[in-house]
Amino acid sequence: MQIVITGLLAIVIVMTGYAVYLWRKRGWRKARQWIVMLIVLAAALQMVNVVLMMNAQRLLG
Repeated sequence: MQIVITGLLAIVIVMTGYAVYLWRKRGWRKARQWIVMLIVLAAALQMVNVVLMMNAQRLLG
């Protein structure tokens, strides 16, 4: 379970980093749709990650 949580966190970090990279490289107006999509997907994955962490703590504790 811990590997899945860590993997999801890594994916969230990569997606957020790529959104920032697009923003710096292409600007907000040209890459707005991609930036918003990456941020929304990263937020959704982070929510799944938090739920998994809470369930793992409840099962272990």
